[in-house]
Amino acid sequence: MINIMLVNFTYEILYVILYKIMWHRENPIYGRKIFFCNPSLFIENFIIDALRQDDFEVYVLHDFSYAKPLLMLYPDSMCYFDIDSDLSFSAWYNFLKSFSTDKLSSTYLGIISETAKKEDTEKFLMNLRLPGGFINISNKSDKLVKQFSEILDLNGAKGRRKYIRLDTTKMKDVRGYLSFGDKLFSIAIKDISVAGFACTYKKDLMSLFRKNMHLQNVCLNIGRKSIVSSCIIFNTFISPDGNATSILMFTNENSKAIINDIRGFIIDNYVSQVDEIISTLPLDHTNYDQPDLYSELKTDRNYAEDEVEAELIEEIAEIEDLAPMDNVESLDIKDMNMDFNFGDSNQDSDKGLGDIYVPSEDDK
Repeated sequence: MINIMLVNFTYEILYVILYKIMWHRENPIYGRKIFFCNPSLFIENFIIDALRQDDFEVYVLHDFSYAKPLLMLYPDSMCYFDIDSDLSFSAWYNFLKSFSTDKLSSTYLGIISETAKKEDTEKFLMNLRLPGGFINISNKSDKLVKQFSEILDLNGAKGRRKYIRLDTTKMKDVRGYLSFGDKLFSIAIKDISVAGFACTYKKDLMSLFRKNMHLQNVCLNIGRKSIVSSCIIFNTFISPDGNATSILMFTNENSKAIINDIRGFIIDNYVSQVDEIISTLPLDHTNYDQPDLYSELKTDRNYAEDEVEAELIEEIAEIEDLAPMDNVESLDIKDMNMDFNFGDSNQDSDKGLGDIYVPSEDDK
């Protein structure tokens, strides 16, 4: 018994070690860029906005012809393709299959569709590598956001960080000001997130930036907006470049509007940087219509039979609505031995011409 317990305990330790090794190897520290290619208005206005509010680094690509050149610049990024327009399912299959080449094989692919049938879903899932999954959005509910979030977390989309942080060292329109006593001091903002920011200043001011000190009325100029915030000094130190540096964290005293302004500024800058890169990229002019490999793909289930069965069930439901039968137990379509009457001349004319026979009161 003791030996069995030791073996199980050893396996659990090995599992944890292997999991951590795989996590560190596959999931980047700073997370992944997440692209949505050709998204519908619902995805763009609802899903993408919600994911950005949850600090996922999300971008929109409106033309799939830029996808490959762009994704080559960002290895290990994630990209969801909406396959309901632009190309046929067959062409989309060839397009996504081509990502197995060395330059794009590290891309984490996912598919979005509102029109795909179960057979199409199985064909894509069984024949392509899709870490992002195949997400059907026909049911537009709040659960979709949770579904996307869980898949992104599973694939290390945030890495080890919790918030998107923007490097502002070269931005001339970002600056900070705070007062000590009756004096106003200027600070340079190194980077910023919705959680806080890092700033640099003259070394002779270090004594003013004491750890855990609560600073009110810290003024931040970000872009065209000026924000007055409340912060706590998390740490103060001399950075490797020799500058006096402090990390300030935003307190709960700051309104939601202030945090949203900061988040909006960060997202707008990230998006504009990527859009500028996209504008310089060459288009992918490859014809993905041929060969038609998609139609040759086989599935485990016979979906044609499923469709016929579904149509029969609908017909029976309609007949039951027209001629309800009391005291008759519901039957499973698979257990029924259906007899179709196609109007044999030897049969009574009132027993249907091509209809499912329903007994009348005289027949009972």
